[in-house]
Amino acid sequence: MKNQINSISILWSGIAVIGVFSLWLRMAFPIHAVSWASHDDLLFVKHAVDIGLGNWLGDYNSLTLSKGIGYSLFMLVNHATGLPLKFSEHVLYLATAAYFSVTVAQLYRSRAAALVCFFLLAFIPTAWVAGAGGRVVREGLYISQSLLLLTLGIRCWVLPHTQTVMSQINRQWRTLIALGLVAGWFWITREEGIWLAPSMVLMMGYWLLRQADWRLQWRAILGFLSIPLLASSLVVLTINTVNYAFYGTFRNNDFRSSDYQAGYGALTRIRHDNWQRYVLFPKDAREKAYEMSSAARELKPFFDGNVGQHWLAAGCNQTQTSPCPEILSGWFMWALRDAVAHAGHYNSARDSRAFYSRLSAEIDEGCKQRPRDCLPRRKTLLPPWHVGYVGDTLEASLAVFQTLSTLGKIPAHTQASEGDNKHLALFDAVTNGTLTPAGASNGAWGEHTLKSPRDHLRMHWAQRLTTWITTLSTYALPSAFVFWVMWSAVAGLQLLRKRVLPPAAWWVASAVAAGIVTRVVLLGFLEATSIPSNNMLYLFPLVPFSLAMPPLVLWGVLRSLPHLTGQLKPR
Repeated sequence: MKNQINSISILWSGIAVIGVFSLWLRMAFPIHAVSWASHDDLLFVKHAVDIGLGNWLGDYNSLTLSKGIGYSLFMLVNHATGLPLKFSEHVLYLATAAYFSVTVAQLYRSRAAALVCFFLLAFIPTAWVAGAGGRVVREGLYISQSLLLLTLGIRCWVLPHTQTVMSQINRQWRTLIALGLVAGWFWITREEGIWLAPSMVLMMGYWLLRQADWRLQWRAILGFLSIPLLASSLVVLTINTVNYAFYGTFRNNDFRSSDYQAGYGALTRIRHDNWQRYVLFPKDAREKAYEMSSAARELKPFFDGNVGQHWLAAGCNQTQTSPCPEILSGWFMWALRDAVAHAGHYNSARDSRAFYSRLSAEIDEGCKQRPRDCLPRRKTLLPPWHVGYVGDTLEASLAVFQTLSTLGKIPAHTQASEGDNKHLALFDAVTNGTLTPAGASNGAWGEHTLKSPRDHLRMHWAQRLTTWITTLSTYALPSAFVFWVMWSAVAGLQLLRKRVLPPAAWWVASAVAAGIVTRVVLLGFLEATSIPSNNMLYLFPLVPFSLAMPPLVLWGVLRSLPHLTGQLKPR
């Protein structure tokens, strides 16, 4: 007992020391404010301001429901505390990393594995990169939400010992509610939350496979699964209800709405005379749309005028595409919303809904009259399928995985804030500072906002740790996947021969692997079809998974190997 207490004390002491040192380093990296980013950084700040002033999300326009509000709500709560935003983000992340690591200790019965996990997570290299961890964007919160959701899933569906479902509910109802609340918060923060579903379903499947007497316990099983579902629904429905009260529309995000997807899908179903990669609505398709639909004709002055030119230039400049005669697909969604707004249909949510529905209905009716000019009816933001997308997505996914493995090879650095003084002052007030100086101003040590030998020392240590962990990840993550595949094959043979489920550690490692594969393939598909996605900002939420996977697989294989070889040995 005494040795166990000492071991627990060592674990918590190690976590405390690592966590404090990580936080000390993080505070040397102030906010990289990009205050001209009206669709991203500035939008989140403005939403936090409007909510704080009691205006909810402000006057209704094309941006009001274009992004989830989970991050703006967090920013507002943090503003009330007076703590710097990046300090609070990092504290939440470290607390989540500690919770995950302690869960690993319980699952693997190895405090060494927990300390290794926490060390790697605490010094996550992307936290020290201005364009990722330094910006006022959702990813700084999303990494904590993703890791916390995974951890709660482990505690709800993997850790419980075999017992009646009702006794599990009595012991775990708080964790189940927490899982649901975090899932709801996760859902209203970003739009692509589905990427974590395979991980959660995998762990849920493991829990279901271990339950006995289904015919006697089916009500309790449904109750166990319903608790997090009801809690997450409460969060989402609350936001939907508030949006309905303010704007007359029961939704939390326009891009998930049926009317917008129908209007978008209608325009992208029109056939092109000559297919071009990354182009959804070229000039020949626009001319056909104008002939079919009066609603589309209302958009002509804007698609073919300054609005279209603005988004054409934005996409071409970011992707360095030349020549670039058309609006690229990653920017078309915003060009459409801007055109509809300039046509006067974003004065209310009801008006915008009616316009997209009319646009969809008119294009669909026109396609009935001119079927050769149209693809099958579409109600989605996905681009029309092209035969080359399979190979392109695979190639892009491999490139994205390489970027994840090497963590982009981006050294720790700060970067000057961007934008006018008025908006920078707003950033400083809402986030509680500190911002890097704008323009070309540098600190005394040659880097933005490095003010003292202490900050110079912190930058030095951050760069050393970043270099070391990046080098480790470059080899460890691909190797972990190789060993995970081998482990899965052996576990599969055991299941077939002995009807024995793989160990709990395998299910956790597989859930982490599923999250990595799903998001990497998602980004690979976007890279191949729509928008540059092979970057560390989009990969940021996945980095905790990639750092945790090697120790999870290593310890899992070492603990399972004697058991597996014994099961598979010929008798």
